[in-house]
This record gives sequence, structure tokens and C-alpha cells, in this order.
Amino acid sequence: MKKILLVVGLVVLLGAFVGCDMSMDESVLSRGLTESTTVEARKIGKSGAPVSFTATVNLYQQLGSVVTEHKGNSNHYKTVEETLQSFAYGPYGGTIKSDWPLLDGKNVIMNNVTNYNLDPVSGEISGSNHSVIQVVDEAMQVVAVLQANGTIDGSLLGAEIAMNWTLKEVNGKKVNARGKVGGLFTWAVFDYETMSLQYILPNGTFTLTGTYN
Repeated sequence: MKKILLVVGLVVLLGAFVGCDMSMDESVLSRGLTESTTVEARKIGKSGAPVSFTATVNLYQQLGSVVTEHKGNSNHYKTVEETLQSFAYGPYGGTIKSDWPLLDGKNVIMNNVTNYNLDPVSGEISGSNHSVIQVVDEAMQVVAVLQANGTIDGSLLGAEIAMNWTLKEVNGKKVNARGKVGGLFTWAVFDYETMSLQYILPNGTFTLTGTYN
């Protein structure tokens, strides 16, 4: 009976994140860009050689945002809807910390679609994902839209997410920016007193690296 409850618990909880495909209309997102972003985009366009940068942010899962499909009688699942966000919530979230002004001090909304396999006994998980990432300012205006593709590998206690990303648009102006994003996403911690998993709000800290010009 305990094994059955554990399996059900893992599947329900896992439905809570795994996925990376923000199916959003980029043209709609672009219309929300602010005038200040236009100025930043012009500055970027005037730069010469590519400029390297880093950015870090903690993302947590928006409760109720996950829709997961179980693919037949197997350990294969697909998260067709899921949203991660960085708006401060207790110990979670917070604005982006970056040496690229376009990103620094902004928040993130990340929609995901993920194909993955989940072992109901060990909690091991692996798969591939696609993400559309919106960077928004204090007025909730979109200042940048990124697309990322990559893999997820690990367990519910911590899975490495590794993706390549490209910046699609900044207020309709093409900006040459690309790089990598990685982080450790966690759904549970191990309680040594009860010798069992204790589930937490799914979250992870991500680091974005790359260049822009």
C-alpha cells in the first residue's frame, strides 16, 4: 500500500514541474514591450564586439499551472503546460541579478513543455524540454523573449537542467544574443527522521550565460 501511495505521490508531484515549452505568441508578447526597452535595444544595436554576461535567478513553480499526460502503461510522461516564475514569494524567487542591464532587476515567467521518464520507485527522472522565457519589468511589460531547448536529468531530490538559448526579439528589433542556461531543480528533500521524501514547492536557481551585441 505504501508503494502505491508513493508512486501516486511522485506522479502527481512531478506533474508539478517537468516541462519546458512556452506555447505563447511572440508577436503578442512583443507588443507589450516598453518604450524604455526600445532605448536599450538601440544601445545594444550600436555595440560592436559581442559582450559576455551572466545572470542568476531563482524560479519556483506556479501552483495549479501544470498539466501532465501519462503516455500509456509506462514510466513516460509529458508536461504540456507548466509555469515557473521569479516573483518574490517567501524564500523563493527574486529579481534577476545580472551585469546585462536589459535583464538586471527584472522578473521571469517561464512556460515549459517536457517529455520525460520517471521511475516511481527511485524518483529518477530524465528527458528533454523546450522553454519560452519572458523577462518582465516592474510594470509587467515584456522586455525580452528567449527560447531554450535542452535536457533534464537527475531525481526528485535534484535534477540538472541544461539548455541552449537564443534571444528572439527586443521590441521588434533583432538582437544577436545566445548562450546556455543551467540549474538544479528540486521537488523534494529527504527527511532522515522519517526516512522518507518531504515534498517542497518545486524550485531551482538558474544561471544564464552568453553574449550579446
